[in-house]
Amino acid sequence: AVGIDIKDGSVLAAASFPTFSAATYNDDYEELSKDKLKPLYNRAFLGTYAPGSTYKMCTATAGINSGAITTHTSYKCHGVMTYYGHDYHCWERGGNHGTEILSDAVRDSCNVYFYNVGINTGIDALTKTAKAYGLGESTGIELSESTGVNAGPAYSEKVGATWYLGNVLSAAIGQSDNQFSPLQLANYVATLINGGTHYKAHLLKTVKSNDNSKILYQYEPEVLNTVDLAQDARDAIKKGMGEVIEADKIEDFEDLENSGIKVGCKTGTAELGKTGLYNGLFVSFAPYDDPQIAICTVVEKA
Repeated sequence: AVGIDIKDGSVLAAASFPTFSAATYNDDYEELSKDKLKPLYNRAFLGTYAPGSTYKMCTATAGINSGAITTHTSYKCHGVMTYYGHDYHCWERGGNHGTEILSDAVRDSCNVYFYNVGINTGIDALTKTAKAYGLGESTGIELSESTGVNAGPAYSEKVGATWYLGNVLSAAIGQSDNQFSPLQLANYVATLINGGTHYKAHLLKTVKSNDNSKILYQYEPEVLNTVDLAQDARDAIKKGMGEVIEADKIEDFEDLENSGIKVGCKTGTAELGKTGLYNGLFVSFAPYDDPQIAICTVVEKA
């Protein structure tokens, strides 16, 4: 899990489990290094995961900016769509989503809607947008990190695979070869929600003299780039994220909402090959009306 300040890219919290005690690290090192669950591996910064449906806000941005869709473009979900002779399913196989516009599709995480956006947008625009959000790119954090992978013809060629036209459907819903770190996903949500300012992620705030009398270094927020997105589109995506908790009946957030803190979020369920296993992802921001924090949580094989 990673929590980040959306206004300057500061990492407020980062956690990786299983963990270890820093106090007994030297004594425990041999045992820790042999542990098959890899407690020494910093999953928050080094772990990379298919983002699943948490990627759909990126797909929406690419669709809007390429002109493939507007906020009112609608697609009808029958639970499945056929493309080049192959069936691509929605997670809601009964087709109960019906006709949806952008905010509905974010709320309901409708695969069929985002399959259509991916087809009409194209993989090049998806990749360009993902990189602008910092997905598959270095965040600038001061510790070791993984940069991850953006799905597309270039990566397929690199690993000796063939990129097929139908692969864009999987990429558009955060599957295919897409692999990103929790840190990248948290910063992507921060960038989306703060209005498009993509900050370098950082841990170091100040360096003081050894007697604590002087500040020798003060971190200044660094903007890596901006992600343009029309305000009505950003509002539509945000609206959909704000409706997820009620739509998914996520009762764990009732106490927060009862105390006046509304949360915007997006769930993701990412398949792990053909093993029947899935990683569970959850990205969120709060408070909804005055966003301060963006968070990404990943639970392996959840």
